Amino acid sequence: MRKLSFSHIGTWIRSKIFLYNVTYGLYMLDWWERYLFNTIMILLLCVLCYNGSRFAVESLERYANLEDLLEIAIRIIWNTSAGSHEDKFMNMHMGHHYSPSN
Repeated sequence: MRKLSFSHIGTWIRSKIFLYNVTYGLYMLDWWERYLFNTIMILLLCVLCYNGSRFAVESLERYANLEDLLEIAIRIIWNTSAGSHEDKFMNMHMGHHYSPSN
């Protein structure tokens, strides 16, 4: 097994940067054009991650209220006579609630 040293890690990083430059055609740009392109790409990636995280949080808050999940779990546990658990979960999730007498 090969030992990892700083020279091997530096060579690996340089090869990945070279591959990135060749893949996206950045090798033919001036240094300032590469920095501009990379800055724009990093900003777009940050905006994408920020909006994706906001969307995920809002979706989870909207569709997965803790109280609703606890109510569904309690109804599934205590109401075992009204069909399978999957049927009860789907009906409760769709807004059809079983009463304890069913």
